Amino acid sequence: MRIESAKRIFKLGLTNFWRNSWLSFAATLIMTLTLLVVGFFVISSVAINKITDKVRAKMDVSVYFNDSASTSQITDLQKQLAARTDVKTVTYISKEDALMAFEKQTQNKQIASVIDPNDNPLPRSLEIKAIQAESIPVIAESLKQESLKPIIHNISYQDNKDLIDRLVAITAFTREFGWMLCGIFILISILVVINTTRLAMFTRKDEIEIMRLVGASDAFIKYPFVLEGLIYGLLATIMSMSIVWIGLFMILPRTTHYLGQANSQLLLVFFSGNFWAMLGLDLLVGMAIGVFCSLISIKKYLKF
Repeated sequence: MRIESAKRIFKLGLTNFWRNSWLSFAATLIMTLTLLVVGFFVISSVAINKITDKVRAKMDVSVYFNDSASTSQITDLQKQLAARTDVKTVTYISKEDALMAFEKQTQNKQIASVIDPNDNPLPRSLEIKAIQAESIPVIAESLKQESLKPIIHNISYQDNKDLIDRLVAITAFTREFGWMLCGIFILISILVVINTTRLAMFTRKDEIEIMRLVGASDAFIKYPFVLEGLIYGLLATIMSMSIVWIGLFMILPRTTHYLGQANSQLLLVFFSGNFWAMLGLDLLVGMAIGVFCSLISIKKYLKF
C-alpha cells in the first residue's frame, strides 16, 4: 500500500470516528466497562488469594490434653509429631502459658482475673504447624488413633478446616463469577460495536457504493472502519486503566484494614509490576473486539 493511500485511509478513519461522535462514545464507553470488569476481576482475584493465603499460613492444629495425661505421654507425642516430614514446628503450651495467653487476649480484666493461677482449669496443649496447609488434615487424622484417645481432650482442627473450606469456596465462586461477568460484558461490547459500525456504514451506504463504482479497492473501503475499531479499543484501554489506577489508590486505605499494611503494599506492587502486562492485555482485547466487529460489519457492504 502506498504512503499516500495510507494517509487517506488514516484521515478517513479519524473522520468517521468524529462524524459519529455519539455512537463512537457509546461504543467506547461499553468497551471501557468491559475492560474495567476484566481489570477488577484480576485485582479482586489477587486480593482474595492474598486473604486465603494469609489465613492458610496461620492455620494449625491444636491438641488439648486431659489433666490425667502425664508429662511423659505429652512429650512422647511431641517427639513423634516433630519427626514427621510434613510438620514444621510443634510447640508445647503449658497451663501457665495458656493462662498468660488468655489474659492477653481478654480485654476485660475482671473476667481475666476469674481464673486462679493455683487452680488453673486451662488444658495443656500442643500447637502443630504444617509445612503445607494441605498436610493438616493428614496430621489431624493421625491424632484420632485409639491409643491417643485417653489423653487427648479435643482437637481444634475442625473449626479451622471449616473456615478454610469457606474461603476456598468463595475463591472458586469469585473466579467463576468473574469469568462469566467478563464473558457477558465482552459479548455486550461486541454487539454494541457491531451495531454502531453497521449504523455508521448504513449512513454512508451511498458513499461506499460510489467509491466502489469509481474503482476503490475493498481494502481502501474496509481499512478506515478497521481503524475506527482500533480507536475504540485504544481509548477504552486508556480510560479503563486510568480508572483502575485511580481507584486502586482510593481503596488502598480500606484494603489495609482487611489485608494489613504488608499485603496491601503487595497488592500495589503486583499492580505496578504488572502494569504494562495488564495494559497490553487490555489493549489487545479492546483492539481485537474493535477490529473483529468492524470486519464483521463491513463484510455485508463488500458483497454487492
